[in-house]
Amino acid sequence: MSDDPEGRWVDLFDGQTLEGWTQLNGTAPYAVVNGAIRGSNVLDSPNSFLATDTHYEDFVLEFQARSDGFGNSGVQFRTELAPDERSGLIGYQLEIDPTDRRFTGGIYHESAHVWRHTMARNPQCRAAYHHGEWNDFRIEAVSQTVATWVNGVACAHVVGDHHSDGFIALQIHDIGRNEALVGNFTEWRDLRLLANPRDADLWLDRRFALIEGWLVDEISASEALRGWRRVDLTDGSASLDVPGDAFELVIDVRVEGAADGQLSYAYLNGARQCAGRYQIANDAVLGETRPANGLLGSFPGRIAAENLSEPGYGKRAYSGDMWNRARLIVMPGRVEHWLNGDQVVGYESCDPDVSDMEASTNPAPGVRLTIEAGIIEMRSAKVRAISD
Repeated sequence: MSDDPEGRWVDLFDGQTLEGWTQLNGTAPYAVVNGAIRGSNVLDSPNSFLATDTHYEDFVLEFQARSDGFGNSGVQFRTELAPDERSGLIGYQLEIDPTDRRFTGGIYHESAHVWRHTMARNPQCRAAYHHGEWNDFRIEAVSQTVATWVNGVACAHVVGDHHSDGFIALQIHDIGRNEALVGNFTEWRDLRLLANPRDADLWLDRRFALIEGWLVDEISASEALRGWRRVDLTDGSASLDVPGDAFELVIDVRVEGAADGQLSYAYLNGARQCAGRYQIANDAVLGETRPANGLLGSFPGRIAAENLSEPGYGKRAYSGDMWNRARLIVMPGRVEHWLNGDQVVGYESCDPDVSDMEASTNPAPGVRLTIEAGIIEMRSAKVRAISD
């Protein structure tokens, strides 16, 4: 953990009692065991939280945690009560994930039901967590930026304005009626916090390079430094003045009714000019009326979107009031579709069995959104050139 010669860090846990903490929502028991706070899984309880009585705004939080068994857990921060939600709370959560998915260190948005930064594109972080052992965690939450580390390895890097302050809470996840998880536990110790950190206190040069930016129709300074720029898709098209064989596009879309459309994209692979399509659709309405390769995230008519990042998990597709984050990555030799933090399609560039290759009619490298039916809203479109 970080040195503290000036004595500016505050211990959140005295190692003996739960003074300064209050349990919220569920019935999973919390107790002090061998100088650590232990939360244990129980049947038929919603998510349980042990929350600090104090709220914090800008801070650095460091702690150690270990899990016994395979119950999901995490640490909430910048969190507040949300009594109309099943979890009882709404805010950011650092994930502690003991499953083969290995998303420990990612940021989940409790009660919003959205991953703000999965670890699907961070294999170093996914390998950093050691299940069953004590692991070192660090969270930096300063202004609009949140960054996390597991055992010194950079994990999530988020810029957003969803929450600016709140309490910190230790989560034990709902296990329903899964008796195999009863008595599994997570323990936390050495919880300490530095409020209102200075720049010198922060690991600014050690944050994960890939940023998930959630500012609506705005590029953060950190994203701009990494080459991201806004593009305007409000008229249905965008011309990308980036290298035609290596770029990344992000756009948030919201679908209503029988929403049906496509992101058509063109790219270069050496001397060849090829094209593809990213399906935008309301799966909740169209899911039983068309094949899987015509649903959200798919290459329509060619490749059905499926969750390639999380074994055993289904594709995340949102409708109603929720926004979907569509991501297109074009690299030399490979094209990928991503949806809500997970890869859902991947294929070899200019694959004759997949790509649209009409060299005489293909447009210059770029992207165009076509709406064929229903309502598709879009916002926060941005692009960057991939240089490595």
